[in-house]
Amino acid sequence: MKPETKAKNVKTKIEKNPKKKGNSTLIIAAVAVILIGAIAYVVLSGSSAPQETKKTAVSLKEVRAQIDAEYGKKGSGTNTPPVRDDYIPVLAPRKADKLPDYVLTNAMTLQAYKYATEHPEVLEQIPCYCGCGQHGSQASEGRPHRFLRDCFINDKGEYDDHASFCDVCIGEAVKAMKALPDGIPKQSASAAPQTPLTQSPDLSGLDLPDNFKSLSDGLKLVPPGISWAYFANLKQETGIEQESMEPVDFYGVQIIGMLNSEYQDGTWIELHDVGKNNANVRSNAGGTTDNILYTRPFIFGSKDKTGSVTALMKDTSNSTSAFNYFRSVLEKVDDENAGFAKVNTSAPSFADMSYFGLVRSGNDIKGEIAFRIKDNATVPLEKYNELKNSSTTRGFKSYEVQKENNILVIRMTSDLNNIKKEATQSYGIVI
Repeated sequence: MKPETKAKNVKTKIEKNPKKKGNSTLIIAAVAVILIGAIAYVVLSGSSAPQETKKTAVSLKEVRAQIDAEYGKKGSGTNTPPVRDDYIPVLAPRKADKLPDYVLTNAMTLQAYKYATEHPEVLEQIPCYCGCGQHGSQASEGRPHRFLRDCFINDKGEYDDHASFCDVCIGEAVKAMKALPDGIPKQSASAAPQTPLTQSPDLSGLDLPDNFKSLSDGLKLVPPGISWAYFANLKQETGIEQESMEPVDFYGVQIIGMLNSEYQDGTWIELHDVGKNNANVRSNAGGTTDNILYTRPFIFGSKDKTGSVTALMKDTSNSTSAFNYFRSVLEKVDDENAGFAKVNTSAPSFADMSYFGLVRSGNDIKGEIAFRIKDNATVPLEKYNELKNSSTTRGFKSYEVQKENNILVIRMTSDLNNIKKEATQSYGIVI
């Protein structure tokens, strides 16, 4: 059960006239209704009790680390990527002015749902540890939850009663709310330089091996059954590759190509390449993980998966790889030149998989989104064509929507932030 909210001591003056027992009951009930209404008004209006003295500002990364440490012991977490400074939420924030009745059960639940609605950029970057990453909920159509926000409201803006019954969901959201009541702090231009002052790594003379130049190549080296995978190639310089890599201190040398993949049972495989042979690197093997360094690319992952990877590397003709499931879409897109490319079994209701890729095109970025359409599914082409027709006024230099048999491909050219925003908010892509 959730911790009960401590009621304030409120003394009401009552006339000392004799009252019948029935009248007392009615008065108590009326007072209870008024109190519940007052709590709802206070929470929704944002005029809560006096705030505690403001503490030193904390970052979302720090808040997530605190939640991971406290709630990670309670159960397996959702598959939520690391916190990103330039994150654009899948669900656009809105004012929480209309909430379902089940949200009004107590103040903590009400505050949590209000926060999830108004600050999805926070809860979309925090894992939930209640186990919903394995089973999902009705509002998610049974799909496993991706982050804490899924427990409260789905991508369509429809509320989910899942969190209202769950101490973990509410507890995590309230902890985030108390630490970041106004969402992610906005830094001023002077405080947050747009371009890192550190020099970019010198990648001249470094190249990826022929078996590991794209997402398709990487998927051919890992066994089937993945939920999602992405490939990042630092040499393509689209702008988000570096944040998708393990840090330099992981090996003591810069990784320039990386595949990251996860399976439905929570096991995972990463493939890393540093652009040269005979690199003097340190191993990151542990109790449940292997880090094989005699191959190109290096293998880092769950011990029960690494043997399958080495077998696929030795037998290039082996067709039992993860690539086969995604082949029909990957053959329609330009993942060979993508700096970042991702496939995911999470997709809109009309599709069973999605693809997102970024390709450098001069000073611009070309974005590609693709879906494999389910049999007899209805695709919202009218909506997507409306996005195409309004694309010029929204800052896009080109915009195409093409459907061929059961594959839908959307191609667009603009700056990086515009493409990321379009992918997440208009097409439900999780980058």
